[in-house]
Amino acid sequence: MKYGLIVFYSYQHGLMTEKMLKKNNIPVEFVPTPRSITESCSHSLKFGLESLRVVQNLLQRLNIPYKGIYEVERIPAGYKIVKIV
Repeated sequence: MKYGLIVFYSYQHGLMTEKMLKKNNIPVEFVPTPRSITESCSHSLKFGLESLRVVQNLLQRLNIPYKGIYEVERIPAGYKIVKIV
């Protein structure tokens, strides 16, 4: 199963984004940030990749800083992580 992951510079930015995405009917959930991505912010927002364009537009419109958006896939050896933005 593949999903999107937004990694932020701070937990506060994640909280603001979560609020706005939920307000726009985008289902999200906080999950631990994989250590292979970063150790700076311990939580990221997980979302369905079908909402990628809406998520990107909202982040840009609100000018919320984030480290990156990743596509994550669970594989037998762990996770396959690809940076999208």
